[in-house]
Amino acid sequence: MIRALIIDDEKDARFLLRNLLEQQYKDTITVVDEADDVDTGINIIKKHNPDLVFLDIKMPQGTGFDLLQKLEHVNFEVIFITAYDNYALKAFQFSAFGYLLKPIKSTELNTALLKLESHLQLLKQGAEKRLKVLVENYGDDRKIKKLVISNMEGFKVVTIDDIIRLEGDRNYTHFILTGEQRITTSKTLAEYEGLLNEHGFFRIHQSTIANLRHVVGYLKGDGGSVEMTDGKQLQLARNRKSEFMEKFIG
Repeated sequence: MIRALIIDDEKDARFLLRNLLEQQYKDTITVVDEADDVDTGINIIKKHNPDLVFLDIKMPQGTGFDLLQKLEHVNFEVIFITAYDNYALKAFQFSAFGYLLKPIKSTELNTALLKLESHLQLLKQGAEKRLKVLVENYGDDRKIKKLVISNMEGFKVVTIDDIIRLEGDRNYTHFILTGEQRITTSKTLAEYEGLLNEHGFFRIHQSTIANLRHVVGYLKGDGGSVEMTDGKQLQLARNRKSEFMEKFIG
């Protein structure tokens, strides 16, 4: 049985989420307590040592990030609850376990909880480190500095600048890093494109996203090819050439 807490300043939101959980997931999840602000949330976390916390991002006395930063240890999973569907949520997908947009939809909750149930034990071992990365990433400039990449063994935390390129392989993505490192994850290239395209990355081909920091040259041809810092020459799709060139020469 997964022991959960709900921390949200909106009473109605807490009631609706708890009602959904009690109606549809009573055999797998039990809500042991609720809180409506950061300080009370910290108290019930310390009291109950939960497996899962449904955590509102924006509360009157502070944010969900404030709460996480005040905890000495984070040994539970977090599913964020928020009314704000903006850029920051893209990062949450790769650092927190997940997020739900208000008003919460039963189908989205079901998707998150099915995934959680099957992977909770493995993910819990790394929750503290992944959430620490999330808090470090979230700042006024809203620029991602690190990325958590899940793989078969668990996860790896990599610095954005160390990523040379991403290569898509059907339902998998291969990260090619400096130092001849390689990490494979079961997320699609499209999922990472949405996260990284505002942070110096560009999809130069259907199967390749390049870190523009690692581009050292361009060779003309049918679409052309892009030369990277590791010496590799990558095909540039003809229909992406103009946008690629604009990023370098305007």
